[in-house]
Amino acid sequence: MMHPLSNSKEGEEVVVQCLNCSCDDTCRLNDLGCVEGINGKIISNQKNIILQVGETRLAIAEKLAKSILVSPRI
Repeated sequence: MMHPLSNSKEGEEVVVQCLNCSCDDTCRLNDLGCVEGINGKIISNQKNIILQVGETRLAIAEKLAKSILVSPRI
């Protein structure tokens, strides 16, 4: 079941399903390795979300995190 990245809990492993943000934000996320279908892990979900993708940790603002849809990793 898909939900916004901002609703994820610390330690949760997720799969990025849809980047529903501006073209500029989508391009920047893609450049950083956050693409649809990639597995990630929520390191922190405080004011900003820290998402680990591979060996990279991305700090994502809450507003942007609300436009990134993820599903639990099975």
